[in-house]
Amino acid sequence: MIKKIFYICVAILILLISFFIIRKYLIEKKLKDEINEIYNLIYMEEYDYEKIYTKINSIISNDDYAIVEECAKDYLSDLFKQILEISNIINDDKISDVLTISNFNDDGPDFKNTKDYLKTTKQKILNLEADILFYLEEKTIMAYIIDENLEDSYVNLYKSLKFAKNKEVLEKKEYIENLVDQFVNKIEQEEKVIEFLIENKNNWNISDNTINFNSSQLSDEYNKMIAEINK
Repeated sequence: MIKKIFYICVAILILLISFFIIRKYLIEKKLKDEINEIYNLIYMEEYDYEKIYTKINSIISNDDYAIVEECAKDYLSDLFKQILEISNIINDDKISDVLTISNFNDDGPDFKNTKDYLKTTKQKILNLEADILFYLEEKTIMAYIIDENLEDSYVNLYKSLKFAKNKEVLEKKEYIENLVDQFVNKIEQEEKVIEFLIENKNNWNISDNTINFNSSQLSDEYNKMIAEINK
């Protein structure tokens, strides 16, 4: 009888332990899925703003898990602001208008406004790159939770989230750097064309919505630069 009671108690204890382990697993999985979905959404080519902000501004966890979730969402919200700023600059139609006949007519032949715009935009994107790379540093990521006085298990849960993993951080740093490098390269190529037009301002004109040069050599050089940009 005593043995039977003992085995029943052991069985109950095992069931209770299993219950709490499974419960913990399900809670953490739900939290991870929520945060990882937001993380994936902020790196999409097209942003679902309503979905992103709805998720960022709501908390689905309880107790200390809610603190982990809030810290993660605060971080992702700040990171998304930086990503948006870079995206807005890169996708600004104005950068594509620099080498249009309309701009040649409006700002040529000295292109003062165009030169200022390209210089300012290049510096702005480089500053934003530095800002976002700062947000991708481990020290910055952990700063959002380090002062919450949580048990190590909760801090480790935060560190296990997709955005905090070293591999992901390195990949996103490379992604941002490549994105900015390509954009800066485009600006510098456009600057080269504008400088060429300024240097040869007496050797070209606009006629029938087309730029014409007074020598085939200049025309060939211009067309070569444009072809390089349009690759």
